[in-house]
Amino acid sequence: MNLAQGGYLIAWGTFQAFYEGSLLKGNSSSAIAWIGSIQYALDYTPGLLAGRLLDAGHFRTTLIASCVALTIANFLIPECRQYYQFLLSQSILYGIGSGFLYTPCLAIISHWFNTKRPIAYAFVTAGSAIGGVLYPIMFRRLEPTLGFPWTMRVFAFFQLAFFIFGIMIIKPRRSPPRRLPRLLDVRGVITSPAYISYVFAIFLAFLALFTPLTFMTVKALKIGISANISFYLIAIVNAATIPGRFLCGFMANRFGALNLTIITTILSVGFILGWAITESQSTYIGMAVCYGITTGGFLGLFAVPVAQMGPVEDAGRRTGVQMTVLSIGALIGPPISGAIQGDSADFTLVGVYAAVTMLGSTIFMLLGKRFFLGSIFRGVF
Repeated sequence: MNLAQGGYLIAWGTFQAFYEGSLLKGNSSSAIAWIGSIQYALDYTPGLLAGRLLDAGHFRTTLIASCVALTIANFLIPECRQYYQFLLSQSILYGIGSGFLYTPCLAIISHWFNTKRPIAYAFVTAGSAIGGVLYPIMFRRLEPTLGFPWTMRVFAFFQLAFFIFGIMIIKPRRSPPRRLPRLLDVRGVITSPAYISYVFAIFLAFLALFTPLTFMTVKALKIGISANISFYLIAIVNAATIPGRFLCGFMANRFGALNLTIITTILSVGFILGWAITESQSTYIGMAVCYGITTGGFLGLFAVPVAQMGPVEDAGRRTGVQMTVLSIGALIGPPISGAIQGDSADFTLVGVYAAVTMLGSTIFMLLGKRFFLGSIFRGVF
């Protein structure tokens, strides 16, 4: 599921560059970025509702409905010609379908794993990284020969096969409890200082996290990297996230998921600045790979601390609230970056914005750990 749907989302940079130079070239970079940012945001916005539906025992209904919505969106995108059409199909409809698929599929891991939960999260989220490698390569190979409409139809059939497979094999392990809080009741989580601090930290991270990925190809072209290499950079970055996800997933059992999330966030600050400032082609590719490794570690683990902050029967609600809050960051982050960037060929300012925001995220993660364990530098969590 993550390979099909999640990989498609994180391959947005490929569409950003293609739309800027082709179908939507009359629109600003910031306006086009809104398509991707709304799509990112809607992947998380329904998290609270989707998580509660999981807790209430409606997983399969939610799973099937979301797969149907995603499939319809996939077959509508090839018919789009104008900006508002892409906004409705690729951004809103696909995003909503993703939102009701992603959170339950992530939260259900807690039904099946306990001590090995970080490793399980790493394996599941690695699917999106693999998809993020495949989609840019497929697009680059297919679009010049098949054209945009049929390339998107190939993507649609490709995803449909995975959706059918997922519907057949994914199921919850635990029965819903006899008594559940009201559907959108968040009182049990918003009273925890550790939870609030950590969720706000993730919100800040998602304000900045996708800035380099959104403009990866755009900047590569501006500093003179060939089009062939530039359009593969998204695939290269997503491939680099795979070792980051697995390495951090295996290390988390010993050193703690939150501890490793903090480390990867701190490292990303330097790599984001390096990505923004460098004009050297070789250094740019190196910074992109390093950014991919640290981002992979972050994406593979950021949901684990929330799952560990309470009973498994309530994992859907805790995960859902987190996803809904971070969706705001995913929504406004890329357009803010696009507005800061404007028509400038210098990415320094947008890089500083993203790096400072990630630094703020690190501070609130440390604060969350202090609330939960009573210490910033001690304890495995």
